Amino acid sequence: MNLLKSSPQSTRKCKVAVIGAGASGIATAKCLVEDGHEPTVFESSDQVGGVWVFENTSGRAFSTVHFQHSKYVSVFSDYPMSMESSEFPHHTEVLQYLNDYVDHFDIRKHIKFNTAVDKVCRKDDYWEVTVRIGDGQSTFKFDAVAVCSGIYNDARLPNFPGEEKFQGMIMHSKDYKEPSIFAGKNVLIVGNGPSGVDIAVTASYSSNKAIWSYRKNRWLLPRYCERIPFDFIVTRLNKHIPFRHQILSLVHIKKFYPIMLDHQACGVKPNVGPEKSGPVFNEDALNRIRLGAIKTKPNIAHFEENKVVFEDGSSELVDIVVYATGYQVNIPFMNEYLGEDHQKNLNLYKMVFPPELPNFGFIGFVYGNVIFPTSELQARWFSKVISGEVDLPSKAAMEEQIQAHRKHQEEGWLDSAYRSLRVSAFDYMDDIAKEINALPKVWENWTILKEIFAGPMMATQFRLNGPHKWEGATSWIKKVPKLVRK
Repeated sequence: MNLLKSSPQSTRKCKVAVIGAGASGIATAKCLVEDGHEPTVFESSDQVGGVWVFENTSGRAFSTVHFQHSKYVSVFSDYPMSMESSEFPHHTEVLQYLNDYVDHFDIRKHIKFNTAVDKVCRKDDYWEVTVRIGDGQSTFKFDAVAVCSGIYNDARLPNFPGEEKFQGMIMHSKDYKEPSIFAGKNVLIVGNGPSGVDIAVTASYSSNKAIWSYRKNRWLLPRYCERIPFDFIVTRLNKHIPFRHQILSLVHIKKFYPIMLDHQACGVKPNVGPEKSGPVFNEDALNRIRLGAIKTKPNIAHFEENKVVFEDGSSELVDIVVYATGYQVNIPFMNEYLGEDHQKNLNLYKMVFPPELPNFGFIGFVYGNVIFPTSELQARWFSKVISGEVDLPSKAAMEEQIQAHRKHQEEGWLDSAYRSLRVSAFDYMDDIAKEINALPKVWENWTILKEIFAGPMMATQFRLNGPHKWEGATSWIKKVPKLVRK
């Protein structure tokens, strides 16, 4: 575990380029300002929010998108969402929250909007960042760079035989905004990640027929379990007990057994547990399948002029195909350093630091459902590293960790487009918190011992100790369980 250095001589203040003003970018800028650095945030669009922007070419939100997890565990550690917001906020509430965060911490003055990064280049002892503003280019010098452009860059599009013959509409979920386009149509949704589930359910209400195709079954869980947000089941106590997956299965058998039976009855029960495949949260999906409003199908075999044939030999007449098949990482301004393989495997120490690039970090390049607090912890660590307050291991040690983590990913997760970016969110956050000495200390927080160990894994726990403690952390951690159980 790295401990923060106490000597003032060991710290330095840096000019830092932050690329992207989505959730990861604004959190990074805020953390850098707290440590006395000077961030400049380059944002290619005209507003903050990244994927949470609706009706914008840079946004990925569509009309029915909500947080997968509750607002209590999904937001930044020292800035809770308003009491008036939904427990599982709509994308409009999330975007408002991000704007409120920027204004509350006075980050907007550090952002250059409508400014796209064309190239990042390493010089002798600094980084050179070339940006495009309209038709012109400008180049700036920085001590450090944080890439916060995220993993939702280029649409991942499958290529099935006969696609060129198909006379209907084919689109990616990034281009889908409103369900009105489905009216009177037979709609095929491909993919069962969060977007695929949401669009399939929406299409089941707004289309003539909703067909849902995917390769492997996945756990479809409700956001609530006995009127409590599902994510409250994951606590620090059950996270650290031996054989926790087996024990949790027994402890929560009463809660989970009906859900398992529902999957079985609908013919969509996965072959592995949710800890290996990653669940998707949606209250309505299983019910719509059970009612026949969503027709599930295996993977596509090929297209014909007006229909799609599936691997089991069945076929369906289709008017619209929506590929909810995810994205691939694309960082064109870093190709010189990352290589073409970076779309599949980013070579990063603990998912943040490339061993070969000094004073350089990737923030938010993980796949999980609590990206805001995860990115924030990464940003806090990055800021302390470039300050000189926390040291990184040797290059050899970092490379060794990268290979060990990659092996863990291959053994712990099913093969998927995002496997190389997957982390077990709460275990990972604990690991990063150790780097900055921000894990909650029992002996200093004994008055909220129950909430720390048996309460939800809120990021506010990482503001009880360590740098930039939040004075409201203890009271908020006490308050949340009471709010939820009212």
